[in-house]
Amino acid sequence: MKKFLFIMMCLLPLTVMGDDTKPKPLTAQQVAQDRADYMAKYNYRWHPPYNIPNNRLWKVARFEGAGWGGRYRDPKTLGTCRPRYRMTLVGDAWAKGKYGTYRIRLWR
Repeated sequence: MKKFLFIMMCLLPLTVMGDDTKPKPLTAQQVAQDRADYMAKYNYRWHPPYNIPNNRLWKVARFEGAGWGGRYRDPKTLGTCRPRYRMTLVGDAWAKGKYGTYRIRLWR
């Protein structure tokens, strides 16, 4: 038993050192898709909350446009909020849910 504990104590630092659990940063498109999926899942008809897990919105975009419409609405025609001044579109995603169609556009 002592040998087993000694071996485990020696191997424990090796397993901890090799573990790289840092989440990779998401792209703007992935963040937009996560937020659109959240809206579709919970029938959320406003800007999704900031605290969606693993969703770093303000690291990838400075402005978010949200839009929603009926169940049979074409997602490409959904209007969203737009920035007042010139910004570049970095993410555009949509999702269909049980109660409607939802679209998120991210600008930087």
